[in-house]
Amino acid sequence: MPRPARPALYVGLALFGFLAVVAVRSTPADPDARLPRRFRLVGLIHRQQRQAVALRREADDLRAQLTDIRRAVTTHQAGTADLDARLRTAEHATGLSAVAGPGVKVVLDDSSLDQSPTGNLNDLVIHSQDVQAVVNGLWRAGAEAVAINGQRVISTSAVLCVGNTLLLNGTVHSPPYVITALGAEESRFENDDLVRRLHDDASVFGLRFSVSKDDDLHVPAFTGAATPQFAKRAVF
Repeated sequence: MPRPARPALYVGLALFGFLAVVAVRSTPADPDARLPRRFRLVGLIHRQQRQAVALRREADDLRAQLTDIRRAVTTHQAGTADLDARLRTAEHATGLSAVAGPGVKVVLDDSSLDQSPTGNLNDLVIHSQDVQAVVNGLWRAGAEAVAINGQRVISTSAVLCVGNTLLLNGTVHSPPYVITALGAEESRFENDDLVRRLHDDASVFGLRFSVSKDDDLHVPAFTGAATPQFAKRAVF
């Protein structure tokens, strides 16, 4: 017949279980907590010093990166300034920027006569070849920028007759035609052979052909499409 369990055994087992639970839930004590206060402060100072050294190294790295960035930005700005200057020069040369200065102004207009001395009414109106002759004479007289009725003349511009009107840069114009040319010299323009012929025709047929010097002329920028459709860059 088995013996009955002893009460002391149960008490011992319960006490052992309680101690096991307490051991599991207990947080290990900080070894530094057993050190004297002055030693704990020394350790804290050493840790802070190590962190300070690491932060200084990081700051030095960031300063070096910032220096590289500033150097790159300076180089980029210098390159950008050079590109801007070259772009402005190209815009000026191709007529894509407005300009102002001294030059010559020419006005062409139809005759006020009812009958032509030759009997041909075409002699009493300004034609595209008359306007083109004036523009060519202005270029030969040193013009740097030319406009007809406020339309900038560039390398792709063509002066065409459409009935009794003028087609320029896709816009239609009627006389009088006001031609402004910056940089042109009046004396050189007046000595041009075609210009002298125009003066003679103006006297015979009553056409208006006036030439004047102006120290404050304005020539607008070209606003149309300036990209060639057929011309390609030559490769040699």
